[in-house]
Amino acid sequence: MAHTVLLPTELVTRYQVVDRELVGAPADVVDTPSHLDELERDIAANGIREPLDLAFNREFATLDGHHRLAVARRLGLPVVPVALRKLPLTPRPWWAQDMDPRDLRLLDAEWLAAAHTN
Repeated sequence: MAHTVLLPTELVTRYQVVDRELVGAPADVVDTPSHLDELERDIAANGIREPLDLAFNREFATLDGHHRLAVARRLGLPVVPVALRKLPLTPRPWWAQDMDPRDLRLLDAEWLAAAHTN
């Protein structure tokens, strides 16, 4: 089960695998520069409508939504909507990033607060 919360963009950025401003997706998937420009126009006008996905446990986190995150940074958004999910400790995906203990405290607090309001 996921809980949608607003998280600091800076925190979410720590769990990205790739910065889509620097490394594009494969060309047969999407033209990254054009996609980012279109996404920037849409997010500037409408906000981030599809939350990023941040799954975590005490050891690591995974992120989906690198294009939206790149645009959030372009636009200087201080927070981004995130569908927060808990992950089991195993298996650890190859793209998982090590969990910062300070982030874990915040993520656990956000998870619990969202769980009590839903």
